[in-house]
Amino acid sequence: MKKRKVGILLYEFVDVLDFSGPAEVLSLTSNSRVEESLTLYKKQLLPTRPFEVFTLTDTGLQIKTHSGITIMPDYSIDKSPKLDILIIPGGPLRSVQSISKNQKIRDWIVSHSNIEFICSVCTGAFILGETGLLNGKKATTHHLAHKLLQKKYPDIQVISEGKVVHDNNLLTSGGVSSGINMALYLVEKILGKEIAERTAKIIEFEY
Repeated sequence: MKKRKVGILLYEFVDVLDFSGPAEVLSLTSNSRVEESLTLYKKQLLPTRPFEVFTLTDTGLQIKTHSGITIMPDYSIDKSPKLDILIIPGGPLRSVQSISKNQKIRDWIVSHSNIEFICSVCTGAFILGETGLLNGKKATTHHLAHKLLQKKYPDIQVISEGKVVHDNNLLTSGGVSSGINMALYLVEKILGKEIAERTAKIIEFEY
């Protein structure tokens, strides 16, 4: 089975749970119960796992999260491996608005418009919205930002119910912890419900 390469875009003041939740879900997903047991036992993740997860920033330099934790990314976007899945986490609106103005970032996201899935978590929908890829599509974001997303991007059909909204190859998810729901949704779509439920059980998450 094909191993999906999953790139998570990071930037200054990004919310930790927005990217660490999906990263943990996809990294711990296993093809079988035997592989699952070995993954939980060994220090290094097995090379047979179905998702390879890595982080990216504009420059490849370290960033500081909203909570003050420093993160060193795996790659700059210029040196990114070819992606199957792109995840765009959220953060405080000021930081999201700042990164949305970065033309290099916007162009890079648009260049991936035909990959298997492009996903946003929480206010990451504003970054995706700025690219125009959500125009004419259904999408969601943090419940406190629904009205702002609709006002700023009137061509998006903002959905206020449910944690995950899937339209074409675009996935958007609601609040901060919804990135976990979104990642499990990806697992189910790609590998099936049984593996998604087993992965949720590993992390003690009700799915």
